[in-house]
Amino acid sequence: MNARVEDINSWLEQYDDKVLAIWGMGGSGKTTLAQYIVSSNSRHFEVTSVVENIGSTFEKEQNLDKLFRKFANDILGAGRESMEQDRLRLYPALRKKKALIVLDDINEPSQFTNFLFDFRAINPQSKIIITTRSSYTHTQLTGHGIPISCREYKMQLLDDDESLELLSLHAFGSKFPMEGYNKLAKEVIQYCEGNPLALKVLGSSLSEDCSIIFWRSTLNLLKIEMNSGIQRVLVRSYNTLANKKNKELFLHIACFFVGEDKDYVEKILEPDYCASSGIKVLANRCLLSVLPNNKLMMHPLIQEMGRSIVLEESKHPAERSRAWHSSDSYKILRKGEGSKTMEGLALDMQVLWIDRPLSKSSDLKTDSLTKMDNLKLLLLNDVHLTGSYEEFSEDLRWLCWRHFRLTAIPSDLFQGNLVAIDMRDSNLEVFEPPILS
Repeated sequence: MNARVEDINSWLEQYDDKVLAIWGMGGSGKTTLAQYIVSSNSRHFEVTSVVENIGSTFEKEQNLDKLFRKFANDILGAGRESMEQDRLRLYPALRKKKALIVLDDINEPSQFTNFLFDFRAINPQSKIIITTRSSYTHTQLTGHGIPISCREYKMQLLDDDESLELLSLHAFGSKFPMEGYNKLAKEVIQYCEGNPLALKVLGSSLSEDCSIIFWRSTLNLLKIEMNSGIQRVLVRSYNTLANKKNKELFLHIACFFVGEDKDYVEKILEPDYCASSGIKVLANRCLLSVLPNNKLMMHPLIQEMGRSIVLEESKHPAERSRAWHSSDSYKILRKGEGSKTMEGLALDMQVLWIDRPLSKSSDLKTDSLTKMDNLKLLLLNDVHLTGSYEEFSEDLRWLCWRHFRLTAIPSDLFQGNLVAIDMRDSNLEVFEPPILS
């Protein structure tokens, strides 16, 4: 926390940028940091105000007056006679008083403008901190059409030592884990990947029963289902995506493309999801990052949140939009349960054999895949299909089929809409590029 506080305190001492945007993924501690900055620097300002949950309040279009009344009370003092009187007196007061203001959880620049609509009335020595899940480097804050200088601070997640201390405080009430819990605590830390909210939520839940059996059972449960408290916070970043195409793009990447080259993914998904611009939107919302080597990466909790959204579509894997667990995909193909809802499917027989040796043959029929009229992404490894390919989805964009056993791609497989084909380590003797439609 000290390094983060020092960075922001240095901004407070400068007067060129009136607004600081603290941005980062959900649960990364933005609000906690902003509140600490206010409490530790209040003596340098005449008035302070922390207005929380602005974004969610705007989304629900409820309690906006309550938020404004809270803000007015902080600036003017409690006991005003009416909302109209508050509005008349607020901006003259803001012009006179040196204020430190936090506007928490701003989802869109318009929410900043709508809440603090007369930015010109703010005292030149005042400072405003906004917390947000979005980067504002791609846009610009304005007040009455006038650009507002805004400095950004990207929230850094906790390192392992900080994570262990935070987890221990909530699980054991001390800075260190109890004897015998070091290994289990490290597993929790690896799962949370430095996210303070996740560490607090899991630490508190694990404190209910400080037994190794309970801890192990809880960790096993996390492998099956995401903690609802963590899911609820992280999913808001997804829900605030205004464009449905961006949401679909996020889910495809979370299920199939983490770790892949950005340019490669853009080529595959651009026709259907405007991936070039969409990836930038997701990165600006802290739902995705692009590494220096151009690989797409997600925080593990963000990826799990995305996959949980798909899992909630149906109890039956065949009725979901995507199947990435090889065990689910194998059952779908073996039982012939394909459906029109499926847009992406991955099956790695080698992984399946390692996790759980199969007593049945690895040869599967094409019948299930022919039922998937909207299938766009197909990833297979060491899978042998028998049957006709004539009724395969004509929407197929990406065919990744490693250890393909045939010597030629079936002639009845429609390839007119394919964007990328990956047939590494296969038995292909002849390959004819598809004729694009």
